[in-house]
Formats: sequence, C-alpha cells, structure tokens
Amino acid sequence: MRWQPQAYPQAKDLDLVIGDRPVWLRRVDGHAAWANSKAMEIAGIDANTPDPEGGQILRNEKGKPTGIFIDRAMDLVRAHIPEAQPSDQQQLLKNTLLQLAKLGITSVHDAGVSGETLSLYQQLAQQHQLPIRVYAMLSASAEDYLQWLPKAPIFTADHMFTWRSIKLMLDGALGSRGAALYKDYADAPKQQGLLQYSLEQAVKKVQLAYQQGLQINTHAIGDRGNGTAIKLYQRLAKANIKPLNAEQPGRHRIEHAQIVAPKDMDHFSQLHLIASVQPTHATSDRDMAEQRLGVDRLDGAYAWQRLKQHGIILTGGSDFPVEPANPFYGLHAAVTRQDRTLKPRASWLPSQRLNREDALALFTVNAAYAAFQEEVLGTLEPGKYADFIIIDRDLFNIPDNSIWQTQVMATFVAGKRVWPKQDPFQLKAGVSIKSN
Repeated sequence: MRWQPQAYPQAKDLDLVIGDRPVWLRRVDGHAAWANSKAMEIAGIDANTPDPEGGQILRNEKGKPTGIFIDRAMDLVRAHIPEAQPSDQQQLLKNTLLQLAKLGITSVHDAGVSGETLSLYQQLAQQHQLPIRVYAMLSASAEDYLQWLPKAPIFTADHMFTWRSIKLMLDGALGSRGAALYKDYADAPKQQGLLQYSLEQAVKKVQLAYQQGLQINTHAIGDRGNGTAIKLYQRLAKANIKPLNAEQPGRHRIEHAQIVAPKDMDHFSQLHLIASVQPTHATSDRDMAEQRLGVDRLDGAYAWQRLKQHGIILTGGSDFPVEPANPFYGLHAAVTRQDRTLKPRASWLPSQRLNREDALALFTVNAAYAAFQEEVLGTLEPGKYADFIIIDRDLFNIPDNSIWQTQVMATFVAGKRVWPKQDPFQLKAGVSIKSN
C-alpha cells in the first residue's frame, strides 16, 4: 500500500479502527513499524522513552511518539509480542518453501534467521521434510547468537540444509531514511540515516564468527553503510585470521550493496566481497531513490554493471517478502531496468542493465558460488544434483518485456519433482508424441 499524501501514518489513525487491542504493523522492508496507542501503552512507550542506539522513535511537535518506529527502535515494542508455537512455525516454513518451489525456486538463502528458526530448519531436514534446499544465515542480533557459533557449520549430507553464515544488519532502508548516507538526504536536510552498529561495535559483534570460519553477510544499503561494511571487512582481514577458503579469501557478502560510492568500488573488489543484489529493488525504488538521493548522487546506485566491471561477483535474489519472490521478475528487472508495466519507457539508468546470460547467472551459478555450493549446484552437468525447472518459453528467444511473464510448469530437486504433486505432462487420451 502506498500512502497518499506521502507521509508516515500515526498511532491515532490505527486507534480509529482498533483502539482496544494492540496492533503492530511492520513496513514491507522490515525497517520500520507502525503501532497503535494500546501497543505503545503495553510496551511502556511515552515521551520520555529515549531513542535506542541505531533506531529512532518518530515524534510529533510536542515530542510525543507518533507510533512509527525505525530500525532498532522496533525492538522496544516487538519484545512484547508473544512468539508463535514451534509446530505452527514449522508448518509455516514448509508452506513457504512449497510456495517458492511453485515459483521455480530450488534453493533459498534465508537471511537473518533466529536460533529457533535455525533449529526448526535442522529438524525439518533431519525428517526429510524440506521440499527445496535452504542456506540459512543466523542473525547476529539473535538472542542465542553466541551459543550457536561453536556449533557451526551445520549441513546435511544431501545439501538440503546448510548453515555456515551470519547476517549483520548494519544500516536501515532508503524508504524509511534509515539507510546510512555520507551526505544529507536530498529530501530531508540534516538527516543521514542510521548505523545500527558503530564500526567498533560491528567488529566486536562478528569477530568470533569470523574466527569460527563463518561467512559474514552484512546488510548495507546506503553509501555510508556500504563504506562502513567495507571497513569492517578490512579490519577482519587485518586480524590475519585464516579465511574459510584459502584459495578464495572471504566469499563474505554485502547484502543489497544498493548504493556504493565510486570511491569504495576498488576496496569492495580487493576484499573479494560478493555483492548480493535484488534487481527488482531498482525498479520499485526508482522514484523514491531519486527523491532521497537527488539525481546527481545516482552514480553508484543499483550499479550492477559498474560492480561487475570492478571484478565483483554478483549474486541475485528477491529480498522477499519486501519484493515478490518470483525469480523471473528479478531476471526481467536485471535485463530491462523497467518494472512490469514497462516503466520507465527508456529504462532507468540503462547503462547498468545486465545481459540475459549475466542475469541468469545471478540466480544460478553465482548464487551457488555465494553459498560455497558451486561444486554440487548452479549448473546442470555430471556430478551435480539435478535441480532444475521446466518453463513455458525459451528465455533467450523471447522479447525482453515478456521475461517476467514466464510460467513454471514443474520444479525438480535432486531429480525429484517437488511441484506440482501430479505430473503436469501426463498425456491426455488420444494425444501422442512423435520422437525424432
């Protein structure tokens, strides 16, 4: 839902609909949330509640909370929300994975899970109930984060479940002006976003995981967020700790790498960092990004070609539920830099478009590489698992503007059809196939 006019809603707006029960609505990107007055009352939020480090409580002209909480301020209310039962969570995970299989996804990278979710994935894998592969990243903010680190890595022999990485949230989102920028937001003077951790705090937070040999995946959207992430990896490298893979130092990832200052591109490359990008963000964020940054500061925004030209490996995703999980929407956005209504007509920042081969690599071989799985996944060849899908068209012989309309007919994992349950290719009576 897009608000008109473009202003944050307030608790009093929710109170008009539901005033006697607590209501908590999270922004689609997970970096802001909206509470009604009852929820703030239960959480003890009032005008005297200070902003936590790395977060912000929006306030009115009298200093009273409006009901909008940015980034780590969300924890103040979220801590009072009852947890779902493990059995319910397990069923939700299975249902979600089946929905992804329906979209043609054979493996998912789940970024920033709790220790409880990690355990649920492990149980599902042990019970052979995972319909597709899961590469999980433990959230560095999880309550039991330190207790899990000595257990790493965890993976199954059939590569259906893998945990060997953590996810650190370094800054916020561009839409909520939480993404950390070097200069003021063009549409909000004196605001430069929020770092959820200082550089020193970030180093302290991930150093043990780095020493354990885990992959460190850092959420960074703003140029200052990405610059701080790069400094974090530089600090870790200077610690002279043996990397996870001596031949290919790092394979650590910056999740999103949405706005990277040109001055930071070389450092990104020198550290062998992977840029984990979400192509549909460029088409969804287009107008908002220009408002937040101003046209003059778009040089390093959603700059896939520029990253690639610096020798940086890119892997692709959707960042669902922020964006639809459909990978063909991502392929279309990567190739066209247009949304699914084909806007803008001339494509947005067209010099950063990818060709079809590179776009497909984002979601296949590069994704496997980013998960240390390129020896068993990512391409169809002898010695690798037969993870593949059947679609209704040839991706390389259709117009650019129809890529997103691709339909999945069947999804196979390790040669086993996981969707649909019934064979879609059973012949109807009276129909035959002639072989050559």
